Amino acid sequence: MTMLALLLSVAAPADDSVYLFSSFRGNGEDGLHLAWSEDGLKWTALGGDKSYLKPAAGQDNLMRDPCLLLGPDGVFRLTWTTGWRDKTVGYAASRDLLTWTPQKGIPVMAHEPEVRNVWAPEMFYDAATSEYVILWASTIPGRYPQGEQAGDDGYNHRMYCTTTTACTAPRPATSRRSRPPGCCTTAGST
Repeated sequence: MTMLALLLSVAAPADDSVYLFSSFRGNGEDGLHLAWSEDGLKWTALGGDKSYLKPAAGQDNLMRDPCLLLGPDGVFRLTWTTGWRDKTVGYAASRDLLTWTPQKGIPVMAHEPEVRNVWAPEMFYDAATSEYVILWASTIPGRYPQGEQAGDDGYNHRMYCTTTTACTAPRPATSRRSRPPGCCTTAGST
């Protein structure tokens, strides 16, 4: 099976489908790496473990924590951490995992001037609202003083989220504590 055929089989009917895993190497300077698996236990790197998308968004041009989602329209959407102290989520889209839209940094925390970072974004599609939910971890000094001394070098993260229909103009972010209905909820969360 050729690499392109394998990539396209990800969107094939369930009996021909495989798992697709997105990852990064080193500090994320190399970009998006992909691997596939038939059972979710044994993984094989695609393309000799080469990068499928070099990072070009954010101040550090890194691609850490890539999250790849196949939308209901057949388009793959990718979010990632753009840098250690960036305030954006990286975003690009592709129909074939080979050709990508221009990368952009979505300023999800632009309304928080003191935010230190935006790390490890994840994205989900909410079919009930026809919106994408993006969530991530950020540190805002003084916002949660009870935990200021915890964490890594003062990076005491809290979860934030936003919703968007186009992955380009999200609503203002909310914390997990003050989320809009349906945003960032998990079983047993309050």
